[in-house]
Amino acid sequence: MSRLFSSGSVLGASGATSTATRMASNIRKVTHCIFDMDGLLLDTEKLYTEVTQSIADPYGKTFTWEIKQSVMGLQRDPAAAAIVKALDLPMTPEEYVQVSTEKINQLMSNAQLMPDTEKIYERILGDVCKSYNSPYPWATRMRVLGTTEQRTVSIIVNDLKLSCTVDDFLKKFREKQLLELGGAPLLKADQPRSQARAPRAERLVRHLHQHNIPIALATSSGADSVEVKIKNHQELFALFNHKVMGSSDAEVKEGKPAPDIFLVAAKRFPDSPKPDQCLVFEDAPNGVTAGVSAGMQVVMVPDPHISEEQRKHATVVLDSLEEFKPEQFGLPAFE
Repeated sequence: MSRLFSSGSVLGASGATSTATRMASNIRKVTHCIFDMDGLLLDTEKLYTEVTQSIADPYGKTFTWEIKQSVMGLQRDPAAAAIVKALDLPMTPEEYVQVSTEKINQLMSNAQLMPDTEKIYERILGDVCKSYNSPYPWATRMRVLGTTEQRTVSIIVNDLKLSCTVDDFLKKFREKQLLELGGAPLLKADQPRSQARAPRAERLVRHLHQHNIPIALATSSGADSVEVKIKNHQELFALFNHKVMGSSDAEVKEGKPAPDIFLVAAKRFPDSPKPDQCLVFEDAPNGVTAGVSAGMQVVMVPDPHISEEQRKHATVVLDSLEEFKPEQFGLPAFE
């Protein structure tokens, strides 16, 4: 997914309804795989939202899902202009880029691999809200992103005027959290990594590399942004045959939803496969459109807020990369 970042990244968003696994009937075998990065391999979504909302807060503005959705896939400058206009901020797009870049630089080096836990936390919070006969609306979810458990619960209880104390809600939340997350094994110092439950994105990347399936990265972020974000994951990202950073790559003339970035990524494999031999992994609707426009099949792992209409062009729609079955595309199956 595209994001906003220093000299040439972009800004994206997350989305809202529950995803059901869906698959097209005319799946073709592939030989090469191309991955988006933000929101798919790296868990950067909440960091971007936190930065954008922190800029909007002093002006009493809310970075809503509708605004986030409208800038998904845009390059840095168009994204900044769209945000400034949508939020009616008293600054120029250039000033927004400067402020947001400073904030992002402070946060992004801590970007973690996608752990597949965000949806679990959201579901737990939603379940507890439901136990008090209340929904868990998107506006409230936006406010709690990146906060501590205590702050999250305080916001929810007060915003939704729940019939409980903050301590009561926190107790229920922690009880459910232990039930749903307590079974995940920790990686011990003497335990081989292959025996641990690695993040699902990492598991897939390593699996494809171990079976000599050529893989590439195709992100709308610029080279400087990518360097910061993968700093703590150098060994994993070294497994990619090459990386195409759309906002700083001269060959990528148009950003997603144009197909340029995926066509460039395919061309740079040593054997230059045809587009229909490539499988794209994406989380954003604009990325899906770009992959399909390039003549490639696309596996989409969308945020729950992405509408059904925005998912319909993907070849496969999954709740998590854990559900991906490589053999359906003629790739080696997981052992």
